[in-house]
Parts: sequence; C-alpha cells; structure tokens
Amino acid sequence: MPFKPLRLLIAYDADGNRCGRVVKRMKELLEARAFEVDVLELGGTAPDLDDYQGVVIGTPVRGLSLRDTGPTAKVAEFIKTAEGLDEKKVAIFCVFDVRPGTVFDRMKNLLNERGAEVVTEFPYWRMQPTDGEDGLPAECMVRIRTR
Repeated sequence: MPFKPLRLLIAYDADGNRCGRVVKRMKELLEARAFEVDVLELGGTAPDLDDYQGVVIGTPVRGLSLRDTGPTAKVAEFIKTAEGLDEKKVAIFCVFDVRPGTVFDRMKNLLNERGAEVVTEFPYWRMQPTDGEDGLPAECMVRIRTR
C-alpha cells in the first residue's frame, strides 16, 4: 500500500504576529514529518475540515496571564463554529508573554464541548519561540498520525 501523507490545518489568530512567528517554522517541521499542511489566519470563513485529519489551533496570550487569559475571540469563534471539528484530532498551542496561564484549560473546555479530541498542547514563549519548537510537531506525528 503506498504511503499517503495526512493533511493538517494550522488555524491561528494572527493578532500582533505572536503566533505567526512560530507558525512558519511549525509548518516546516510538520512537513518534514510527511504531513501536508495548510495555514489559516483566523477571522474569515472557516474552511471545510473534511479534508483534514487533524487541526492545530493557536492563540496569543498577552500580559501576565493572571485572569481572563484567552483564547482570543477569533480562536473561540473558530472552535464554536467550525464544521466537522468534532471528528478531528486537535493540537493546541499558545504564544505567551510571561506565562500561558489558563489558556489551555479554556481551549480544552471549548473543544470538549464540541466533541473534538485534544491530543497535545504546547506553549511557546514569545521571547524565545524556538525553544522546544519540535515538541508540538513530534506529538502530532505520534498522536495524529497513529489511528
């Protein structure tokens, strides 16, 4: 049986270019693991998710993250309205200033309400976004590729 790459969608809030700083490299690392990757800056119409085996969702986290930390309104809207998200394996990430705070708990709650399976989470520090940059792509390789 011939090898068929799996398709992933990276959907992120581009506000302040925090997530954009890691998405380009994340895409390269995922493609090096034989994924076909499409990138979507949130704010417009969500694509049909039927063509994707997994979705990676990213949000910026600003400030001290002491309360009311993310996800951003665009990310929350995508999670609430994206058709077919309930049938997908989802990886989540954030890019934070000081600390991630409770953003992952909040994102997982929204995704659980939709019936999506969260398979991994990864925080990126805005000041050193390449620290551990292989973490999320490696987890996607294991948790999304294996069925």
